[in-house]
Amino acid sequence: MLPLQRIIVVNTGLNLPGPRAAQMLREMGATVIKVEPPTGDTFEYFCKPWYEAMHQGATIKHIDLKSVEGQAEMTTLLARAHILITSQRPDALERMGLAPADLRQRHPGLSIVNIVGASDAHAHLPGHDLTYQARAGLVEPPGLPRSLIADISGAQQAVIAALALLHAGGGVQQVALSEAAQIYHEPLAYHLTRPGDFLGGKHAGYNIYQTADGYIALAALEHYFWPALYDLFPTLPEDPLSPQAHRILQEGFRTQPTSYWIYLARKKEIPLEPIS
Repeated sequence: MLPLQRIIVVNTGLNLPGPRAAQMLREMGATVIKVEPPTGDTFEYFCKPWYEAMHQGATIKHIDLKSVEGQAEMTTLLARAHILITSQRPDALERMGLAPADLRQRHPGLSIVNIVGASDAHAHLPGHDLTYQARAGLVEPPGLPRSLIADISGAQQAVIAALALLHAGGGVQQVALSEAAQIYHEPLAYHLTRPGDFLGGKHAGYNIYQTADGYIALAALEHYFWPALYDLFPTLPEDPLSPQAHRILQEGFRTQPTSYWIYLARKKEIPLEPIS
C-alpha cells in the first residue's frame, strides 16, 4: 500500500510546477484531479509528451472557474479533497473563489499549497524559470540553462509543503519559484563551485576533461578515489590541488577515446561518466 493511497489531490496549477508536484504525489499513491480552464493547459502545446507523462493516471476536468457553475463544481471537488495545489496570482484566486482565507473557512482540513513566482519585493514582476535562475546567479551567458531548475525545485518544495500541511491537519503554505531557484545558489554563495573554487576546478579529481573523441566528468573527490587513478597515471602526484595533477590528467585523458576511460573507470571503481 502506497503512503498516500487514500489522499485526494486537486491541482489547478498549470505549466510545469503544479502538475509536476501533483505527479509526485500521485506516484506516492494519491488520487489526482487536474482542473484546467476550458482552453486547456498551454504546457500541452509546449511539450505534449511531458504533459502526458505528468498527467498519466490523473483525471482532467475542464472547468470555467470564473463562472458560478464552475465554482460550484470546484466546491464539490474540494469537499472531499485533502490537498489543493494552485499556481495562480492572489487576485486570480479570489476571482475564482479560491482565496486561501475563504477556503480555510469552508474546508478547515484542506492543505493548500499556492505556487507563486516570487514572494518578496519582486512579487509583482512577471517571470519564468529562466528569469528566476538569472536572479539566483545560475545562468552563464550566452548559453541557456540545460534544465528548468526553478520549476522542478518549486514542484519539489510544493510536495514538501503539502506533506507537512497534511501531517499538521491542514493549512496554507506559499511556495515561491524564485526562492526554489535560490536554494541552488548556496554552493556559489559558500564559494564552493565558482570558477577556481574547490569544486569549481581547483580539485583535479573533480573536473571535466577532454578525451580523444569527447569529454568526461571525473569525480574522484574522496581520498580513497584519488589513489585509484595512480594505476592509470603513474606520475600523478599525491596532491590533487597541484598544477601538476591538472596537467597530467589533461594530457593523459586526451590520449584515448571516452570508451577506453569508461572501461578502466568501471574496472577500478572510479566515479567517471561520459558527457553527452
